[in-house]
Amino acid sequence: MIRQRLVRYSVYRNMFLSFVLLTAGIIALVTVVLFALFSWSTAREVGNISESMLKQNSAVSSVIKDEVYNIGNSLLADQQVVSALFDSNNDQLKRYHAMFTLRRMQSTYPYIQSIGLYNGLTDSYMNTTGISHDQERPLLQQIVQKNSSYFNLFPRKVTVPGSSTDRQVLTFVLLPSYYSLMPDQGAILINIDSEYIQSLIGGYKNGAADELFVVNAKGQVLTHSESERFLTDMSEDANIQHILETEQESGYFTDGKHQLVTFVKSPDLDWMFVSVSDYKNLLFNMNLLKWSALGLAILIFALSLGVSLWLTNHAYNPLRHLLDKMLPAGKTKMGNMRLNEFALLDDSYSQLKERLSAMESAASRGQQAELVQMLKGGNPLQYERFKQQFPAKRYSVMVILVDKLSTFRNNRDAETRSFAYASIYKMAEEILGDNEARLAIAEEGMIAGVIKASDGPNPTQPGSAFMELQSRIYEQLGVSVTIGIGSSAHEYDDLCASFEKACTCVQQRFLHGAGQIHFYGLDEDVSTESKGYPYKYETSIIDAIKSQQRFRLNREIEQWLLGIRDCEYHEALFYMNQLVGSLYRQFHAKTLRDHTVSASFSQFIHHIDVYETLEEIGDSLKELAHRLCDEMEEASNTRYKKIVTDIRMFVEKHYMRPDLSLEMVASEVSLSRSYVGKLFKAHCQISFNDYLNEVRLTKARELLISSDMPVQLVSEQVGVYNTTYFYTLFKKHYKMSPAQFRQQENVSTGAVQ
Repeated sequence: MIRQRLVRYSVYRNMFLSFVLLTAGIIALVTVVLFALFSWSTAREVGNISESMLKQNSAVSSVIKDEVYNIGNSLLADQQVVSALFDSNNDQLKRYHAMFTLRRMQSTYPYIQSIGLYNGLTDSYMNTTGISHDQERPLLQQIVQKNSSYFNLFPRKVTVPGSSTDRQVLTFVLLPSYYSLMPDQGAILINIDSEYIQSLIGGYKNGAADELFVVNAKGQVLTHSESERFLTDMSEDANIQHILETEQESGYFTDGKHQLVTFVKSPDLDWMFVSVSDYKNLLFNMNLLKWSALGLAILIFALSLGVSLWLTNHAYNPLRHLLDKMLPAGKTKMGNMRLNEFALLDDSYSQLKERLSAMESAASRGQQAELVQMLKGGNPLQYERFKQQFPAKRYSVMVILVDKLSTFRNNRDAETRSFAYASIYKMAEEILGDNEARLAIAEEGMIAGVIKASDGPNPTQPGSAFMELQSRIYEQLGVSVTIGIGSSAHEYDDLCASFEKACTCVQQRFLHGAGQIHFYGLDEDVSTESKGYPYKYETSIIDAIKSQQRFRLNREIEQWLLGIRDCEYHEALFYMNQLVGSLYRQFHAKTLRDHTVSASFSQFIHHIDVYETLEEIGDSLKELAHRLCDEMEEASNTRYKKIVTDIRMFVEKHYMRPDLSLEMVASEVSLSRSYVGKLFKAHCQISFNDYLNEVRLTKARELLISSDMPVQLVSEQVGVYNTTYFYTLFKKHYKMSPAQFRQQENVSTGAVQ
């Protein structure tokens, strides 16, 4: 059974895999942690053991130092050695007796490779193995130059006469003059075999150590388990640098090569004893430990598989019957076929949700439709059923109206609008409470509801719930709403009347602005009597249009709107129609020739009941009035252009008449003299008299050029009988007299010929 469920349902497979992965992870984590702890503990113990052994090795430095001091003191206590050391005559007998003493001392200490005496007074040197003065000269010069302490160490390689290989020695130099009154030209050289020191250290060597060596403070190898590395400079080695830099006298650490490095610094000599060991040599039973840990982990994992199967089989028993019931009919016996039980659950849940949603939606729509029918005039039986479902002593009707509905309808698609209305319905239901209100979407942009009212004739008093509802709708949907609350109702007829009064309340946004809350009873208390139609401002509006005073026009329209603000909604609409009719009668017959303006009147009249606020209708009224101003201005400009054209033609025809004047022209066009003067100058940018003189001077110029007529006769021909005045006008205009002008023109004509 468990095998079939694992094959069929992914939930069982996922659960089993989760158990297995969790168990495997825990086993791996525990195994790795235990192995790491064991490795760390073993390395620590081995490090402590290596450190302890090296501390024993460091005792070699103390032994060697003590032995060197003893040998030096014994030699300085010998009279023959001192005589030869400071003999200024280089007496061979003294040298012979001193050599005998040195060889006897060397035979006493087998680790001494040779002993030498240097006499600085005679610059002579003798050695028990026959090493010559020339061989030791570099060291002797260094001794003479240094001469800083009684005890000095020089690791080096020396060639012994009769031997083909160099010997690795540690030369200890004793300067007797440092602590006594002896001359400072002598020195005792004691050469100790490096291999002997290595043999002493090797006696304490840990069998697991791969390298065991001694270095000085400069990182120079003094002795090494690999003899060929004697005198090697290891100062650049990372491990040696770490040892030199640390202030600890002893310790151990691991490097990047899986090696354990142990060190001990000698307190007597400037030596450092170092051992380097590989982990694989330290943890000799590591492989056995690894295989043992792996075998134990596999055993535990095998047990965990059985536990995971048992948990998988029993953890989902409550779902087993549910999954079997969700299988499609006729497919309960499907063998090992794999199924997606999550898809089955999702399909089953979706089908159930759709059925419940459909049932709930149908019930909700039915309740809303019945509520709207009851408010708009249903029957008393509906009211009785409503009272049983929503009992209260008194009710009041609330209407929520979406502001700027036409704009909202044009900017949103049908689906978005439906979602917005449903959201407003849900928010109102949530804020007002299911026990305090019953709501319904009455029509597009309007939500009606019945709320529990307080006792008394007045409606429910304003509260924070309505303001919170307005605020939340605007924040979440960006939509402003106007709320109207009807009167309090106890009987069915009163409830229908309350709905009508609530609708009347929301209509008050036309006069008082959108986004407010209106209570029918309270609005009646503060209402004032209408002042009637504002005829005075209508006359001012018409005069402003005729005189093209646009700023005054806006001001007069604002005053007219203010005059009807205290009216009822329908009365204000009637007054608005009356004003538009007056404007149409006043301007249509005489001035309106543009069909678009006539269409604007028609559109304004047909949409006057669509405007939601007085401000909106005022803006449209201003737009219409300004279009009338544009039409008036265009008509006036056309008429004025014709008048000016007629005046100019009259002047061109009668310029030779001496009695031609502005009065004569004004009488010809049937206008006043002053009006014609202003009109002509406004359109021609020149006064009438200046224009008349300009025409006469142009004609006179043509006569002067084309004829030999005397100037006086030319002046009379153009209508100026005062020759002196003609001379003045001509010279002012052309900057020369008529005679000069004629002469200049004749000269120009002759030059051309």
